[in-house]
Amino acid sequence: MTPAARNKLRILLKDCTDGFYQQMFFLGKDVIHPRANLLEQYGFIKSASKGLKGTSCYTLERDDQQIQLYGSCAALYTKSSKTVFIRNKNRFYKWLPEQKLIAGEWSDEDLSPLAPAELMDAMAPLLEWWLEYEAWIEKNMGMKYREQCFLEWKKVKSRTSWLSPNQATRWVEGLLEKRECHIRPKLFDKAS
Repeated sequence: MTPAARNKLRILLKDCTDGFYQQMFFLGKDVIHPRANLLEQYGFIKSASKGLKGTSCYTLERDDQQIQLYGSCAALYTKSSKTVFIRNKNRFYKWLPEQKLIAGEWSDEDLSPLAPAELMDAMAPLLEWWLEYEAWIEKNMGMKYREQCFLEWKKVKSRTSWLSPNQATRWVEGLLEKRECHIRPKLFDKAS
């Protein structure tokens, strides 16, 4: 990969972390949905967090993968990698310890940055799950539900909104397909 392509992918992955930050807000809305906890309906198993008190961990096991979601972080464990998203850093990392991530119980020594191509490969299963989950949400809840979540997100003053839910999933699909040849969300928004 050329230095220019590596830099472009690095920028696109940073854009993607902004999208995942927004997605975590949506996941929080799904947990407190008035009808039911949508993560549990999808198949996640809820357990009390071993770290932060008063929070929960949601775990999904499938195809030699495990996804764990907390309010403050997320993790993807596969046979070949351990990738975590730390919300307050708004960044994905390689997870170094043998034990799994526990919300609130990690240090900077537990995290290692990855080169853009390695990070893209490590994140790909999580991005694929994101797309599958959002398709499930649309099928079961309708697009208006996620659009309402997006309107609520836009009211949160501490963060700027990313792409609308429909544009977000199309952008993530493009990132998985085109990698460093994809366009940035701000340009994707205008091209849509």
